[in-house]
Amino acid sequence: MRLVGKVVGYLISALGIGIAIFGLLAVADPQGAQLANDFDPFGVPPSTAQRMVHIAVGVALSALGIWLVARKPRV
Repeated sequence: MRLVGKVVGYLISALGIGIAIFGLLAVADPQGAQLANDFDPFGVPPSTAQRMVHIAVGVALSALGIWLVARKPRV
């Protein structure tokens, strides 16, 4: 069971890091992040608050994954 927890922790951590990295890229280049939107490619880019929420979610998922990997097993 410990192995499953570690694998899930690594996967969640990798997902969170990816979300945070893409959120930081969207902060650096908001118009470039908007061009990935197929429904409205030349519309208004996402707001700063929305990008910060994406970064916060990514960091929270990374922290959860690291906690799952590093926690001590119950006896």
